[in-house]
Amino acid sequence: MKKIVIVGCPSTGKTTLANKLGLLLNIPVFHLDKIFWVQKGGIKQDVFIAQQEEIMKNDKWIIDGDFIKSKSFELRLNKADTIILLKFSKIKIYYRLLKRAIKYFNKTRPDMAGDSKKHINWPLLKLIWNYPTDDIYKKVIEYSKDKNVIVLSNFKEEKDFLNNIN
Repeated sequence: MKKIVIVGCPSTGKTTLANKLGLLLNIPVFHLDKIFWVQKGGIKQDVFIAQQEEIMKNDKWIIDGDFIKSKSFELRLNKADTIILLKFSKIKIYYRLLKRAIKYFNKTRPDMAGDSKKHINWPLLKLIWNYPTDDIYKKVIEYSKDKNVIVLSNFKEEKDFLNNIN
């Protein structure tokens, strides 16, 4: 595991997992939210892709973030040697969202660009509810022929996974 992509619905804990893995494996972590949201409405797609391509030239990296509608999604999956999909139930995701909103109440999250202190909003709640988890699962599983694909479906699996890293 040297080139790792972590994907999953918003609020599944991609950033937390990426940061823990980065420390355990001594691999630099890059948060797509921090790259994309440097300006209102996000940066241009070609700039977003170019920045990711620059990151992926390195020997080791962990990229956390979804952006499944971006052309960079396939690029990241292709360049990774390990793909981790967080496939949690909606109840667990909403729980994590609420927990995060409480933790960062009236503060800016360190993994986000800008100074937004708004952590729960109607578009995010709808995005989580409508997130195409099964479609993303099928897409990620296609890569299991030549990549290490890890699907974590609950907190225990995530904890066991982290505990088994040498």
